[in-house]
Order: sequence, then structure tokens, then C-alpha cells
Amino acid sequence: MSIKGIFIGLNTIDNQFLIDSEIRENSKYKAHKIGTHVGGPATNAAVCFSYLNGKSRLLSPIGNHHFTNFIFEDLEKYNIEIIDLIKNQDAEPIMASIVTTESNGNRTIFSYHPNHVKIKSEKYSLNEADVILTDGFYLENVIDILTNNPVNSTPIILDGGSWKPNMEKLLKYIDIAICSENFFPPETNSQDEIFKFMHNHGIKKVAITRGEKPILYSNNKSKGEIHIDKINVVDTLGAGDFFHGAFCYYFAKDNDFVSSLLNASKIAAKSCKYFGTREWMHINE
Repeated sequence: MSIKGIFIGLNTIDNQFLIDSEIRENSKYKAHKIGTHVGGPATNAAVCFSYLNGKSRLLSPIGNHHFTNFIFEDLEKYNIEIIDLIKNQDAEPIMASIVTTESNGNRTIFSYHPNHVKIKSEKYSLNEADVILTDGFYLENVIDILTNNPVNSTPIILDGGSWKPNMEKLLKYIDIAICSENFFPPETNSQDEIFKFMHNHGIKKVAITRGEKPILYSNNKSKGEIHIDKINVVDTLGAGDFFHGAFCYYFAKDNDFVSSLLNASKIAAKSCKYFGTREWMHINE
């Protein structure tokens, strides 16, 4: 039986360029490689979950615009079931241009986020999932979805890329939080304070990813570190998203917090070895 995951959050159109060196003001560059794919934290996590043989359902506002068919066609390649939260409504796509530096894999992102029309409150059958992830975007809508579609024992994962206004309202629904090193709730300035803040809001399992540095974790009983394999980094775009998608898969499969973090780190590391957000999935190692 397939492991089922529901992913709620952002989709973007990512246009990516690979260049030799860091960008400088008022300069021109010729890219060595380019790529255009559908991205966004929840979307990339759903792609990774599907890549690992999970069954992904993506809840995300798409609407009607000139990239609508492209989004559906790109994600259907990965057998993702798409629930358009603003179906049949006119909208603008979220656009991102990414410049990746070949020498170190660093990326610079320029993005445009239009205001979406109101997402309707509906029933979404969340209980049939083995795991649910939210990336924190569309916060009020996500809270509405989780309030009106209660789950029993299904773990709800937070992809904490950065703290967003009013996010504390979401935390009561969260079972596991995986945060970036840039995720600082109010009045926190250290990892220990972040762990304490999240535990005080009822979240028992918390991890902080830090790029190539060890992952820090706390499960309310013990703390630890998970060391990251050293690799030749080509491109870091989407690595954190794939980490979250992989963690969802392994945790739903084995219910082991620490081993799921370790396995997810290996998937994220593999994605950094190749340019773009799709090439790594077609390479056997």
C-alpha cells in the first residue's frame, strides 16, 4: 500500500540560470544552463515524496493564468494529485528567477508574489493521509483548512523556513517542526530558545537544519546532532524542500524521528550535486 502525503502551500514558476561567478550590479552574464520548473516549498516536497514512491496530494492556489497548464503538466509527470484552492478563478502566477553560481552552488532569488483571490473553505479529507505538511504560506487559509478538516493521529509537519506574522496561531496544529537556521520566533535569538519556544507551544519534535552544518534536534526528552555528508555542491536550490518531502516519507513509513532526519539529509545532499530541481531524480548513485 502506498504511503499517502498531503502538502499544503506554495507553488511558483522557477526560472533558473547557472553562471560562472557571483552577480554584480549593472553587469551582463551568459548562462551555461537554464531550467524552468514548478517550485515552492510544499510543491517541491510533494515532488520528492512522490519520487520516493509515496502518493502525493498538493493543496495549493493556482487559478487561471497563462502558466496554469504548465503547472498541471509538470506536476502530473510525478503523479501528484493537485487540488487547486482557487479553481476557475483568475489569478497571477508567483514568479521566481534564480541565479545559481557554478563555483559554489549559492543561489540568488528574485520573486514576485501577487495577491491571490480568497481561498474557499471546503472539505479536503485530510484523514486519509499518513502525513501532512504545511510550508506556512497562506497561513489563515491553512488554519481554516486544518480547523474544518480535523485529523486523528496523522502527524502534521511544519516546514519552518522563516517566521511569519501570526504563525503562533498555526503551532497548536503542528506535531513536528523542521526549521531552517533563519527561523526565529519572537524574542528568540538562539537554537536553544527556538527549541524551548516550540516545545512550549506543544510541539514535541523539533529539528533545525543548517545547510552543510549538523542538524540539531530535540524531541522533548533528548537533544542531538546529525552530521551531514560532505559533497561537491553544484546547486542548493530546493534542497530544503526535498529534505522536508523526504522526511515526510520516511517518518510516515517508519515513525522514527532521528532516522528520518538522517535519511532526509541524504536526499537533500544528493539534490545539491546537480543543477536544478529535477536532474538529481534521474541519476542513479
